[in-house]
Amino acid sequence: AAAIISIVVAVVEMFTVSDTGPIGCIMNVLATVSFCCTASFVYKKMHTKRGAVVGLSLAVVVLTAVMVLWNYLITPLYMTGFSRSDIADMLVPFNLVKGGLNMALILVLYKPVVTALRKAHLVPESQTIPQGGSKVNAGFVLFSLALLATFVTLALVLMGIL
Repeated sequence: AAAIISIVVAVVEMFTVSDTGPIGCIMNVLATVSFCCTASFVYKKMHTKRGAVVGLSLAVVVLTAVMVLWNYLITPLYMTGFSRSDIADMLVPFNLVKGGLNMALILVLYKPVVTALRKAHLVPESQTIPQGGSKVNAGFVLFSLALLATFVTLALVLMGIL
């Protein structure tokens, strides 16, 4: 399901708001599928907060590896003012920040969004036994927010704003 949604969204984006054409669409699909399929595969096997963190962490690594390879091959074709070595220097930090921001935002937003969708009966109840009920784990929320703040700060530093 994650792969199908990723493909549909990338194609719709290509025809509506993107100006990168088919290359941008393919790159978008590669990035999104490598991230969301990795995270969802691990989370499906380990349906816990630990599983979410492990799955998302692994997803950041897979996203970075996949996109370093594909950006190294494809980006020089349309960023003609940059050499492969210039592009290679940007790839790992950019993709780690991108993946880290995605991870942090998912950790912050997933629980409230899925809870609202379950209350609205738009998604089924979880099939696993909840650990500790539905109370909010303050440590997990603080970890998620700290992770988000870290990657936002890193993005601002890499952009030269901070």
